Amino acid sequence: MIRIWLGLWGVMSVQAALGATATAAHAPVLLISLDGFRADYCGLHPEETPHLRQLQREGVSARGLIPSFPSQTFTSHYSIVTGLYPAHHGIIGNNFFDPELGAVFNYRNTAAQRDAKWWKGEPIWITAVKQGRRSACYFWVGSEVAFGDHRATIVMPFDYRVSFEKRFEELFQWLALPGDQRPDIITFYLEETNSTAHYQGIDSDATVAAIKLLDERIGRITRRARLENIPLNLVIVSDHGMAPTNGQTKTIILDDYVDLKNVQVDFDGPIAGLRPLDGDAGALVRQLAALPATYKVYRAEDLPERWHLRDNPRIPAVWVVSEQGWRIQRRAAMASTRDYRLKGEHGYDNALELMRGIFIAHGPAFKSGVTIEPVENIHVYNLLCATLGIQPAPNDGDDRLTRAALVRP
Repeated sequence: MIRIWLGLWGVMSVQAALGATATAAHAPVLLISLDGFRADYCGLHPEETPHLRQLQREGVSARGLIPSFPSQTFTSHYSIVTGLYPAHHGIIGNNFFDPELGAVFNYRNTAAQRDAKWWKGEPIWITAVKQGRRSACYFWVGSEVAFGDHRATIVMPFDYRVSFEKRFEELFQWLALPGDQRPDIITFYLEETNSTAHYQGIDSDATVAAIKLLDERIGRITRRARLENIPLNLVIVSDHGMAPTNGQTKTIILDDYVDLKNVQVDFDGPIAGLRPLDGDAGALVRQLAALPATYKVYRAEDLPERWHLRDNPRIPAVWVVSEQGWRIQRRAAMASTRDYRLKGEHGYDNALELMRGIFIAHGPAFKSGVTIEPVENIHVYNLLCATLGIQPAPNDGDDRLTRAALVRP
């Protein structure tokens, strides 16, 4: 009798393992970005983040997701889905200039967001489609671009006006599709923590409310998936963290240090990228030596290697990098934007703890109860590919996150 029970137990164990493997293999991957959701928000606000903290406990979480440099929305979001540093995927900032194209990329320009000339590398939704899988993007940086003959199976153009309720219902319409029609990888974007912290401040009641709101939305997604018996491999990330600032008192005016008639300003803010019109980068660096000690000035070739900003003509000749919390901006830009009102900011050195975002992986493909050290966002792409069982395109990441997170790497 004992042998019979042991035999039955063994068969049941094998069947359970095979069932778990099958569930993991067929579970769609849902990649959710919480824009500007800092790595320590759950710890600072435990009562407001019960759902995220439960996912951290039950799944795999990192003590921080290290953004690409510059730690900005477009650079980091695109690094997450390509596994490439910005110099390699081409989006070196929210705004930049390409001297070969003779054109400016601006993240607010819808045409630029859809023009393939700006975008390099291969995002996860294209990798999936190329290998016979289905993908869907409910908002993500770069998702509206066609890469040759390939694009995501389903693409929702970015529109702030689309309510969460509409996104939520359409997400579950996709997840309810038959297996041969359902997307294998879905991207989903929520932004409230970023904009609120920018203009209300990190410690404001409004930002705490935004943190709670996004946690509730994650809770609604996971609860609905359970009720509808939809297994999900859920990966939650953020593009960057946030540091306190004061746009009025912690901004240096660039015009006070250089004659802007002699300099092209590719971008300014927490960092500035400058091109001397006479080509003399050394002279411009010497001129900027008068800046306060809260700013560091670099020629492009002297930028720290850990920022991986090399060998791309979009990288301007001279960089001014602000100390955390500070900004450098043209007077005209200050007058024409709301930046003087900023109370929270990012874009700083990606090694700073306050720039780290959140990372959680939860679902049948992932380990349980694992916490790992901070990890660079370029490794997320390989994890997504491994979870889907597809071959990644060439990228700058490796398998460290895959080995740390997947049950069967």
